[in-house]
Amino acid sequence: MIISCENVTKTVKGEPILKDFSWQVESPGIYAVLGPNGAGKTTMMQILAGLTLVDSGTVNVHGESPIENEQVLSNICFIQESDNFKPTLTVGEVVKIVQPFYPNWKQDLIEALLERFQLPKKRKLNQLSKGMASALNMSIGIASRAPLTIFDEPYIGMDAGARKQIYQVLLEDYMEHPRTILFSTHFIDETENLFESVCMLKSGRKVFEEKISSLHERVKRVRGEEQAVRAYAKLGQLLHISDFFEETTAIVMFSEGETPTPSPELQEEPVSLQDFYIHFTDSLKEEVQ
Repeated sequence: MIISCENVTKTVKGEPILKDFSWQVESPGIYAVLGPNGAGKTTMMQILAGLTLVDSGTVNVHGESPIENEQVLSNICFIQESDNFKPTLTVGEVVKIVQPFYPNWKQDLIEALLERFQLPKKRKLNQLSKGMASALNMSIGIASRAPLTIFDEPYIGMDAGARKQIYQVLLEDYMEHPRTILFSTHFIDETENLFESVCMLKSGRKVFEEKISSLHERVKRVRGEEQAVRAYAKLGQLLHISDFFEETTAIVMFSEGETPTPSPELQEEPVSLQDFYIHFTDSLKEEVQ
């Protein structure tokens, strides 16, 4: 078992952040961690990285608690938007500082990434733009090749072109060196092709978990005449329905292995992960408290 969270509860300043949170990750892959701001994503990732204690419940990474466990922590790389490096350090100095922490560190890869994203080694951190700083952080996460690598929205400030490049590098390196990567993002539409599975949080609870391939099999978007669309929607869980002139569109989720074939008069279309996320979390409304 790579990650095991069992009934984890965490409260900060009297505010519940995680509520009876449980999640197991059994095999390597790139996992999307999705949820609105305040859902508990960052806190959950900090707990996995051994940076935060839980109030109750158990957390194990590769079978052991990450808290003050050098062996476990050497196999975890946690990359987030902010960092704790002195702003007067240079890019090269930061690389030298982090390198010894990761046994799988790939120096030639970090060198290539620094060149690709135009990050001079002598440039000080306080001379980097927000996008350049994010590119440095993500490059460190990729070059670490840590068995568990956690990216908590580390791409802030990167333009669309740079993000596309870093996603491609991440995917290519993962394909060559499989490991477990957790990726928290609000850019769902541009990262969907990275993910094998998704875990969704809302109000401190896990509300959904599934492989992307299974999700696409179970969730359907159909459009057509209203009566036919509503008849099809009654066969599953209606997540969203809308009308445009004389055409009705619905997104419907079915139980595993029970997805019916739409009738001939209905047009079936794929549902993106972003559309599913938006309409599924909206459908929860006030259920998760």
